[in-house]
Amino acid sequence: MIIGVGVDILDIRRIDNLLRKFPENFEQKYFTKAERDFCHMRSDYVSTFAKMFSIKESVIKSIKDKKGLTWHGIEIFHDEFGAPNVVINCGKYLSEKYKFHISTSDEFPYVVSYAILEQN
Repeated sequence: MIIGVGVDILDIRRIDNLLRKFPENFEQKYFTKAERDFCHMRSDYVSTFAKMFSIKESVIKSIKDKKGLTWHGIEIFHDEFGAPNVVINCGKYLSEKYKFHISTSDEFPYVVSYAILEQN
């Protein structure tokens, strides 16, 4: 059963500016070590950070009760085909009870992400 939907659109240049001004602070505040490592392995790391930030925003928007939710509690990983997946490690929307369906796309200078929250 679908219990939430979230969408986010983001200007990649905004993330580029934040990464230039506050590289360590921005990355550490919003992303786990695994997410940061994944982004830095890619040649298009700025747009990768932007996509991951947008995914997190769409996930947050799909959740009604945000109590206990943190940026690091939402972790994005990619499956063997490169598709993004989300694991929630905080709040009441733990991954064993809920599943997220994620889609993201970019066309410079924008990235858009959708999250559908489903109860198992």
